[in-house]
Amino acid sequence: MLNTRIIKEKAREYGADLVGVGDIGHFAGTIPQRDPRNILPHARCVIGLGFRVPRSLYQTMAEGRQYFNYTQLGVKYLDEERSEIILLKMGALIENEGYDACLQRNVSNLRIKGDHSTNPELIDTYELIHAEPVAPGKVTPDVILDFNQAARICGFGAPGRSGKLLAPKFGPFLRAIFIVTDAPLECDAPFEGTLCDDCGECATACPGRAIDETGTDSWQCAVYYRGAHRSNPFMTEKFLKDNPEREAILDGTKRFTRESARALYPKLDFLPSRPTGYVPCLCGKACDVACFRHLKAKGLL
Repeated sequence: MLNTRIIKEKAREYGADLVGVGDIGHFAGTIPQRDPRNILPHARCVIGLGFRVPRSLYQTMAEGRQYFNYTQLGVKYLDEERSEIILLKMGALIENEGYDACLQRNVSNLRIKGDHSTNPELIDTYELIHAEPVAPGKVTPDVILDFNQAARICGFGAPGRSGKLLAPKFGPFLRAIFIVTDAPLECDAPFEGTLCDDCGECATACPGRAIDETGTDSWQCAVYYRGAHRSNPFMTEKFLKDNPEREAILDGTKRFTRESARALYPKLDFLPSRPTGYVPCLCGKACDVACFRHLKAKGLL
């Protein structure tokens, strides 16, 4: 008979570094477009699986030696290949026992209707502006989980000031996937509190000043993730040479909107991104590196 012990053993056998089970009842009050009960109405729980991103991928960026592999191995491969294989294996395990398993991987370039934010890791994002309910009383597709909320409910961790999920063992160096299921599993307690002590080092480290007390401005982040700053080692004197706002852009004092960020994207082409759609990380994820070092120094990891 399927139980939580078997789920956790198999998840780790298949390669997950973290696994937790969250009670579906903890999603009460979630907006309809984020509620897993609108994915599987008879769901009982959400299974969360976490994958560490190797520290070396961040270290080589922080030391200015290599940038391309972070998004290719630490983001694209984990989200689009390793995660998918494990999700399909876990889904088969659950369905072989007669239960439903709705598999949820991170679709980084898709946004629910009304969500105008971006994902800096990708060339662009797509908001489902034309989506309509199929019938009165139904939700608008696509229903997309809030991964930070689901991770907290599954007991992984909770977001810090920047909005990045922080987990006790891995800090911000983590990717996650989920399974919405009606299997009657024993659930873990949600993660209480957060590892973040509001030190502000993530905000200080960001070359684009994209982080403040309210979180991260995703459009500001996207521009500087792509390298519109002086610390970008591929920066040249020709970049925006005739643009009167060049110095403000390089210093991070220029504030970007959805429109102005997208207008600048074509100029931010320092390393190839078109073959995969993932943009090389030319800010070096300075926010996450600073956060990890702080949490480690404090003994919180």
